Amino acid sequence: MKRVLKALGQTLIQSILLVCTLAFISLAGLALAPSQAAHAAGQYSTQAQPEAKITDPAESFEDLNPQAAYESIVKTAQNPAKVEKVYDESLKEYKEEHPQESLVQKAEDLMEKVTGNE
Repeated sequence: MKRVLKALGQTLIQSILLVCTLAFISLAGLALAPSQAAHAAGQYSTQAQPEAKITDPAESFEDLNPQAAYESIVKTAQNPAKVEKVYDESLKEYKEEHPQESLVQKAEDLMEKVTGNE
């Protein structure tokens, strides 16, 4: 009987020790996790953040007229021939602003030169 009680006592002590060890590991993990995140945030917050700038200072929100832009779009949309013309103009402006040509664009240009449809 004494041996059974002694074995139960040792098992109980080992179980309590195991639970305490797991609790300590969990608490240590909780204590370390926020400090790592705070450390990482501190590294990035010290760097200078580039600020957004308006390229044209004269153009501000007050200078824009959304009603006039809407009316212009509605007038354009009512005439199908004008829609294509405006689209081509917009596409041309975009390509002037972004001059990077793709392989497909180069092939199209070459085909236009060969066929004489420039």
